[in-house]
Amino acid sequence: MRETTVAVSIALAAMLLLASRASPVSPMRLSTTTVRQGGAVGVTVTNLPATGDLRVRFAGRVWPLYRSGSAAATYVGSDPFTRPGRHLIVVEVISGGSVRGLARGMVTVVKETFATRRLRLDPSKEALFDPKLVAIERRKVGAAFSMISPRKLWDGPFAVPTAARRSSPYGVQSIYNGTMHGWHRGTDFAAPLGSPVRAANHGVVRLAEEIPLSGNAVLIDHGLGVFTTYMHMSSITVRAGQRVRKGDLVGAVGSTGVATGPHLHWGLRVNGLYVDPLLWVTREP
Repeated sequence: MRETTVAVSIALAAMLLLASRASPVSPMRLSTTTVRQGGAVGVTVTNLPATGDLRVRFAGRVWPLYRSGSAAATYVGSDPFTRPGRHLIVVEVISGGSVRGLARGMVTVVKETFATRRLRLDPSKEALFDPKLVAIERRKVGAAFSMISPRKLWDGPFAVPTAARRSSPYGVQSIYNGTMHGWHRGTDFAAPLGSPVRAANHGVVRLAEEIPLSGNAVLIDHGLGVFTTYMHMSSITVRAGQRVRKGDLVGAVGSTGVATGPHLHWGLRVNGLYVDPLLWVTREP
């Protein structure tokens, strides 16, 4: 009889565990359940516990959630190195040393084809890859990216920052003077020198200065971990801490930093991962 009681108790516990997994504590809404490599997904969670640190697990990374009352929101992304296929997305709360799952879903990442570009740099430009200069840029950019508005500042789809043809797309492998230097974390526009560069959407300027590799650069915080970057400009017309609106002038096209000629490099970063900015132009993820 005792063995029967124990067996029933174990079976009941297993059923309760499965039920808790099947029925999320906090409803989760995803902006989409299918993205191609370079795409992003908006995540909104409601009915959250009042205390505890929130996080999202997706595609082998941990992503922050930005709380607002009993709800929270964030964006997660993919890049050329995100494995194609179905990925589990899980919302968790950490409280009192324990981790508890609040919601879960599935997102499919579709494989994208990325080309290779080969560029020739003159010696003065190639010298900018000096490890000391790279470290200076990473430190300045990292400090700017650490200043995140916890709420959404932008409104609707993003606008292309300069009127020009696209000269180099997102995701291409970059080879400078025969040496691989990673992949292209944005989109280049072949605009004439001095062409106006405008904010892609509302936000707060977090960096506006010349840095070694990116030249005259502006970084705009749009909230929820979303940033846009504007690089290689000839001049800057905004300052760090300034609020800007979509269409405001932020600088002019140039060829400062590691550049072979006048162009604008425009990037979009989602909680630490660079995604394809043009996917934010056609619609808001």
